[in-house]
Amino acid sequence: MAQPPPPICHSPAAFAEALAGLRCWDRAVEATFRATGEARVDAALQNREELLTLCEFIARYRVRSYLEIGVWTGRLVSALHAVFDFDTVAVCDQRWAEQLGLPIAVPVDAHTYWGDSDEAGYVEWRRRLPPIDLVLIDGDHRYRGVRRDFEINRALPHRFLAFHDISGFHSATRGVARLWGELEGSKLEICRPHRELGLSVTTMGIGIWSETEEL
Repeated sequence: MAQPPPPICHSPAAFAEALAGLRCWDRAVEATFRATGEARVDAALQNREELLTLCEFIARYRVRSYLEIGVWTGRLVSALHAVFDFDTVAVCDQRWAEQLGLPIAVPVDAHTYWGDSDEAGYVEWRRRLPPIDLVLIDGDHRYRGVRRDFEINRALPHRFLAFHDISGFHSATRGVARLWGELEGSKLEICRPHRELGLSVTTMGIGIWSETEEL
């Protein structure tokens, strides 16, 4: 069984320091979400502890190319690229945040596809990219949509497919939880207490899946 490569030189403490200024899903974001049905805040819509563990995964498995489907305002992809300086960074998004009055900012060297991730145009764009180590799927959270994203990206060159919101804590994310439960193969769950909400359980969760590497 193949072993993962040795980790690059980053420590959990270094990741925490590098991302200390990044706003994640906190009590104010949660309140906005519950009041409006949208997290209408320019922030990384992540559980901070899970994000830090994702950074450890990226370091351990020497992820050098990263694609994010559903970037919201671009805070997450920008922060990860600042930490890891990926050889290839790419984003796909329908620019929904802009329609809600929020800015979107992604790395200047990012490959961009501004459209739906299940369009033929996306597949053509994706095929022109170099092979992607890690694809983070965080767009359509409905079952049919997230399954379609999985099937499309599974057929394209990658090492890992990751899904945000595998816990199904919020009703809008239960489609992701359903798909994650159905997937077979090598799987890693990153589920940490959502401390910025004062909770001992996750409200999100990141699932990482691979057909070729042991997790």
